[in-house]
Amino acid sequence: MAVEALGIGRIGASGLIKVCGLREPEHAVAAAQAGADLLGFVFAPARRQVSAKQAKRCIDAARQAIGAERSLLSVGVFVDAPATEIEETASEAGFDLVQLHGSEAPGFPAGLSLPSIRAFKPRPAVALSETAELIAPHFSTGRPPIALLIDGFHPTSTGGTGARADWSLARAVSLRWPMLLAGGLTPENVAEAIGSARPSGVDVSSGVERDGTKDPERIAAFVAAAKAAFEMLDVNAGSAER
Repeated sequence: MAVEALGIGRIGASGLIKVCGLREPEHAVAAAQAGADLLGFVFAPARRQVSAKQAKRCIDAARQAIGAERSLLSVGVFVDAPATEIEETASEAGFDLVQLHGSEAPGFPAGLSLPSIRAFKPRPAVALSETAELIAPHFSTGRPPIALLIDGFHPTSTGGTGARADWSLARAVSLRWPMLLAGGLTPENVAEAIGSARPSGVDVSSGVERDGTKDPERIAAFVAAAKAAFEMLDVNAGSAER
């Protein structure tokens, strides 16, 4: 299965890159051609919200652009949506995973047919113990998420705000669970973020936009910077083992 092949569920830096909040086929193609591993589509009332048909057009265009050269996964992002809505939308769009980005309870939704990523938005300066108390129950259910996502905290919005996550806290979390880092990442700071938090992967949305629209040049710059940073982690890890 492509999900396992990409190593999403492994603790440590797997080098995964997700471009989220996509709406247009040309931007999905730009992300795929730049080397992104996951394409994210938002299904919550927000500026980047899409329909299942829009998402499918983007996914089909991106996969056609890169052919069979590598795996490319699609992710539907939901915020406190009913289980039936998640399943129906995921089926229509053809998603590989779903991302739960609201206040969903551990184990929700029961019987979900797709692997899930569970997002958390810790408040600033929160202790690891408090964050762990929120996260741990989600990994103690019958079918836990394959990874979690640490996003920047915002008092009124669920995601895509550009609010920066706490990288030190994210690093501590990454030692215990497979973790993708989001929140305020840009082409200019993603290398520093990867070096600090050492996530399994990174997730970007507003950081690759200009005037509220995805920008192919910024997408390419972000993916290149992230790949270089993950490669540097691998080099340093190899040197430490020798």
